[in-house]
Amino acid sequence: MTLKLSVLASGSSGNIIYIESDKTSILIDAGLSKKRTEILLNKIGKDLNDVKAIFVSHEHVDHIRGVGVINRYYDTLIYGNNDTLSCDKFKKTTGIINEDSLNFIDPHESIIFDDLKITAFPTSHDSINSQFYIIEHQDKKLVCLTDTGHVNLETLSLIKSADVYLIESNHDVDLLLNGNRPEFNKQRILSLLGHLSNEDCGNVLSNCINETTHSIVLCHMSNDHNNETIALKSVKNTLSKNCNFFSNSINIIAFTQKGDPTGFINV
Repeated sequence: MTLKLSVLASGSSGNIIYIESDKTSILIDAGLSKKRTEILLNKIGKDLNDVKAIFVSHEHVDHIRGVGVINRYYDTLIYGNNDTLSCDKFKKTTGIINEDSLNFIDPHESIIFDDLKITAFPTSHDSINSQFYIIEHQDKKLVCLTDTGHVNLETLSLIKSADVYLIESNHDVDLLLNGNRPEFNKQRILSLLGHLSNEDCGNVLSNCINETTHSIVLCHMSNDHNNETIALKSVKNTLSKNCNFFSNSINIIAFTQKGDPTGFINV
């Protein structure tokens, strides 16, 4: 029984998660060029021929830049909700796509894809209808959640008790407020349709992890208003104060895009 993942890329320059089970492999988002995606997959001993489908979270270019060209070269299946896959921005970014490759999975819907159960859930972001995914394989559960400014109670109930969390820890609020970004951009990031701060991330995890949780990957970290040390300290401090299930035995990784993907993480 195998369910494992590697974060190939995460951040404003591009986002790709590789997930593999006994019978299949998928990407969540493909936000880099085909060539760059191939390079990153090769670093973990895989290639795009191994990938059966891309599950799209939303239409922002850092999540879909490579979707169209990968589909045209490899006839890779594409899954996402109808609003996202039919919007003008998605079509403009991806270009011509084989219509037979498009498949719909809407928020709160679950599908069986080979030996995976994949559940979409809505996120709170400034896009047409953003969503992320829960991946289950037998008794293992992986939650992928970035690009959201808020996590409501309904979503919290869905994502509880996972073995592994891949979750946004985008910024340190003080660094953001004192940074050089335009004020409107700061307010966008801080809004309910923006991105989770380090403290937000810790609070979400405090309401979700349990005794089965063994690994957490902090993702979509800002290059300007966050870093590995600050994110890890903030999230761990919040968890230690608020969560009875937190212990130092949980492996917490802060993923910063330095050219290499993470090693494989077994779920």
